[in-house]
Amino acid sequence: MHKIWQVMDPRSTLSAIAVFLVALGLIIHAGLLSTTDLNWWEDGRPAPLKAKAAYERAAAGLPY
Repeated sequence: MHKIWQVMDPRSTLSAIAVFLVALGLIIHAGLLSTTDLNWWEDGRPAPLKAKAAYERAAAGLPY
C-alpha cells in the first residue's frame, strides 16, 4: 500500500475522492427529486399506498 502512496499524492487523491462523492450524492438526490413517487419536496412524504402510487402513475400515462 505504501508504494501506491509513493506514486500518488495522498492529499490530491483524497480531495478527488471527496469531490467525486459529493458530486455522486448531488446526482442521486437530483434523480430522486425528478421522480413522482420519491420527490419529498412535492408533498413532504412519498406515496403511502401502492394503489395511490399506481393511480398517479396511470394518470400521468406511465406504466406501473
